[in-house]
Amino acid sequence: MRHRVLVTVFALILLALGAPELAQAGHDMGPTRVYFPETGHYLSYGFLDYWRHNGGLAIFGYPITEEFTENGDTVQYFERAVFEWHPDAPDGWKVQLRRLGADLTASRSDTLPFQRVEAASDANCTFFQETGHRLCNGFRAYWEQRGGLRIFGYPMSEEFVENGRTVQYFERTRFEYHPEHAGTPYVVQLGHLGTLAAERAGVDGTPLPPTAGVPNYDPGLWQPLGPAGVTTPIAGAPVQEPKWIEVDLSDQYLRAWEHDRLVFGTYVSTGLPRYPTPPGTYRIYAKLRYERMRGGTPGIDYYDLPNVPHTMYFYRGYAIHGAYWHNNFGRVMSHGCVNLPLGAAEWMYNWAPIGTLVWIHP
Repeated sequence: MRHRVLVTVFALILLALGAPELAQAGHDMGPTRVYFPETGHYLSYGFLDYWRHNGGLAIFGYPITEEFTENGDTVQYFERAVFEWHPDAPDGWKVQLRRLGADLTASRSDTLPFQRVEAASDANCTFFQETGHRLCNGFRAYWEQRGGLRIFGYPMSEEFVENGRTVQYFERTRFEYHPEHAGTPYVVQLGHLGTLAAERAGVDGTPLPPTAGVPNYDPGLWQPLGPAGVTTPIAGAPVQEPKWIEVDLSDQYLRAWEHDRLVFGTYVSTGLPRYPTPPGTYRIYAKLRYERMRGGTPGIDYYDLPNVPHTMYFYRGYAIHGAYWHNNFGRVMSHGCVNLPLGAAEWMYNWAPIGTLVWIHP
C-alpha cells in the first residue's frame, strides 16, 4: 500500500535550530549539518557522518528527503540508499542500510538470473554459498574496494543484461556496468534504488530552502584531527627502511611510510584487551589475496570468516587484513589482527611487498 509521509513540520523544527555546531568525533572536525542545493535537502549528525565516511555521493547519492519517522524508525532517503537509525545497535551499526536490492527483486527469485548456481571461487570470481551466486571481475573489484558485505550485502543474482545494460543485484543495491566510462572511476555505478523506493512509498521529497548559517556541502569543510594529522615520524621510528608500516595502538591508526615520508594512513581496529596485538618490530612474511580465518571459543566468541581479503601475515597468525564484518575502525575489535577498511587493505596489499617492516607500538 502506498503511503504519504508528511515531513514538513519536522523539517521546520530542524530549520529553527539555526547554525550547526562543529562535530569533533576523533577523526575530523566540521559542521554537523549541511545543505545540498542540488536536491534541496539537509544531512545531519549521525547520518551525515556515515554518509561521509562510507562513500558519500558515489555510493549513496544526494539526499532526496529529510529525516523522518517511518514504521517507528528514523530514516532518510537518498538516490541510491535508505538510511535507518537504530539507537540500540552496537557502535558502528547504529546506521544501517535498507535491503533495497532484496526488496525490489523479491518477486523475481524464480527467474534465471536469481536462481542459485553451483560454483566455486576461482581467480576471477568469488562464490557466496550464502546466496548461491558469484561475484566476478570488475564488479568484484568494485564491491571489495568500496564497502563489500557491510555496504552492499551478498549478491542476489548473477550478472545479466537488464534494459540493455549489464547489471547485478545485491541485498542493498544494484551494480551497473557503463562501458562508455571505461578507464574512469565511473565504469561501475550504483542504481538509483533509493529514488525508486521513495517513489513506490510515496514519501515527501519536497525541496526545502537553504538556511542562514548552514553551509552547502563541500568536502573541504572538515579538517583532520588527532592521528590523521600526523605527518612526521616519531622518535625511534625505523626511517632507514625504504617502506615501513606503523601501527599506533593508542590511536588505533596505521601509517605507511617511505623513509620519513608519509604516503598513506587509515584508522584500524587492533586486538581487544584479552587478545592484544603484540607490540614489536616484524616483517611481512606471507601475503594471501583471500584467507579463511577461524578461531575463538565455541559458544563464546568463535568466528569463521571466509574470503578475508588482502591478508598480510607479519608474526605467527597475526596479520594485517581487510574487514568486511564491521565498520568500527578507530576502536579495538579484533582477536589480535590489524583490521583495515576494505579499500585501505587493498591499497596496503598492493604497496607493501613481502619483507616490509611492521612497527607496532603503544
